[in-house]
Amino acid sequence: MQSVQKGFFVSRRATKNIRFDALQSVRGLAAVVVVLRHVLACYPLPSHTAAVIVFFLFNSPAAVTLFFTLSGFVLVHALEHRQFAVRTILAFWTQRVFRILPALMAVTVLSFLYTRLPISGWPLAANDPFMDGLLLHDMPLSPAGLFKCLISLSGALIPQNWTVLVELIAAAGFPILWLCSRSGARAFLPLAAFTLVLAFCAPGGGKGLPFIYSFSFVAGAAAYRAWQNTDIRLTGVGVLLATIGLSLPTTLLTEPETLGAYFNSSTLVVPEAVFAAILLFGLSRDETPIARALSNRPLLWLGDISFSLYLVHFLIIAIAGRLLTPWLPAMPVVGRDLLVFVVTMLIALPLSHLLYEFVEKPFNNFGRKLASFWRAPRI
Repeated sequence: MQSVQKGFFVSRRATKNIRFDALQSVRGLAAVVVVLRHVLACYPLPSHTAAVIVFFLFNSPAAVTLFFTLSGFVLVHALEHRQFAVRTILAFWTQRVFRILPALMAVTVLSFLYTRLPISGWPLAANDPFMDGLLLHDMPLSPAGLFKCLISLSGALIPQNWTVLVELIAAAGFPILWLCSRSGARAFLPLAAFTLVLAFCAPGGGKGLPFIYSFSFVAGAAAYRAWQNTDIRLTGVGVLLATIGLSLPTTLLTEPETLGAYFNSSTLVVPEAVFAAILLFGLSRDETPIARALSNRPLLWLGDISFSLYLVHFLIIAIAGRLLTPWLPAMPVVGRDLLVFVVTMLIALPLSHLLYEFVEKPFNNFGRKLASFWRAPRI
């Protein structure tokens, strides 16, 4: 196959109409990991050893880094064969806004309505104090505060809103990353080094999060170009080692009880992004056994609804905890956590499916139609 451009990254592989089914399934599984981890944050395990083991196996900070790295991978793929032009950038931004904000706004409204219902004031039992502050009954929220929640500037109604804001900020600058990855190593490698420096020099607090996670998007773009320009395949052992590596930084460098102080540390995020990129690269080959095993309809459906599931799960944990309060105190810890998780999933999965079908898909389609008015032609 002949090269179509010059430079370190040379687009040799035909990329039109390719679906990365295994990666879609991984997105869904990562969302389930986040749900389980947040159930355990609300109803923690008393044993430190058990908490470390469960946290290694179901590592939500690593799952968040994986989400961002996966975005870097698939967004470069989505822009492939497009001209770098103002029309292309406007079309890209339009699609990202309609991909992200409608579901966010829908779940924000649901969460707001929940805080105004009597159930949000029902008592809780056997829970962590964190749970007591989650979606408070009659939460005081001004119109300006509600608007900030609707556009991901506040986490009052959706605590994980900061990740949505990172995605939106990354979308603003992503066309530059895409251009650099097309232009060869002379542009891409300095950009990668720059984002690496940004990650380690980012200011503390929420304002530094887009800088800390910027390297994740670069790592995802590099994984895509590696898939595109090499014939290397990871064995099942390689994929397993990448998965283990993805979870190791948080497990080795933090404790479950003190994770909050280090969750967004570049010391964790950067190695997580590297291993996430290796994992995505390994699973991007559809012909490998693990990729084929992941490419089944139930897992693909889970991937389809993963964004809504990720957004809605805290609301459902709050509901499930209050519904189950009469029974939880008398239950053993493992049974308690398992019951809350199962009930959460039983409610969250169908609700996420409805959000996907009636909010995400219609607005995604509308965003694509709107973007088509100024999308540049393929090359």
